[in-house]
Amino acid sequence: MRRLIKYLLYTKLIRPITRSEGSIRQVSWGVGLGVFFALTPTVGIQMYAVALVWALCRYILNAHFNLPVAIAMVWISNPLTMIPLYYLFLVSGYAVMETHEKLSFALFDNKLSSFSEMESTWDSIVEATRFLIIDLGWPMVVGSLFYAIPGGILSYWITAYMLSRYRQQRLKHNQFLSKGSQTADQPLN
Repeated sequence: MRRLIKYLLYTKLIRPITRSEGSIRQVSWGVGLGVFFALTPTVGIQMYAVALVWALCRYILNAHFNLPVAIAMVWISNPLTMIPLYYLFLVSGYAVMETHEKLSFALFDNKLSSFSEMESTWDSIVEATRFLIIDLGWPMVVGSLFYAIPGGILSYWITAYMLSRYRQQRLKHNQFLSKGSQTADQPLN
C-alpha cells in the first residue's frame, strides 16, 4: 500500500512538475494556483475553474502559468480526500465565524455519502449542491481560505526553489555525461 501511495504521488504530482518544459515561474504559478483550488470546497469543478483562470490570465491579463501542472495539482483533493478536507474547512469556518451549530464528523460523512447512494444522478447533484451551498457553504468557504491562501503561496515558493535545484542538478548531470562521452571517444595516447 505504501509503495502504491508513493507511486501515485510521484506519477500524479511530482512528475508533471519535473517533466514540464515551462519556465520555473510558470510552473510555480501553476502549482500555486492548482494547490489553491485544491484546497477550496470545489471538487468537481476545480479543473474547469483552473482552466477559466488560465484563459483569463492568458488572453486578458497577458500572464502565463502552466495549465497541465495546475490541473495535476487540483487532484490533491479528490473523492478520497474530499470528506476530511471539507470537514476541516467546515470546522475552521465554524470556529472563525463563531457558529454555534454543532455538526459531528459522522453526521457530515453520512450526509455526503447519502448523496452518492441516490438513484438519480441529477437528484444527487441537486441535493448535494443545496446541502453544500445553503447549509454548509459559507462557513466552509471561509474555513478553506485559511488553507488555500497559505497553501498556494507556500507551494509556489517551494516549487520555485525545488524545481530550480532539480534543473540545476539535471544540467550538471547532463554536462557530466556529455564530458564523459567525449573523453571516452577520444583515443588514448
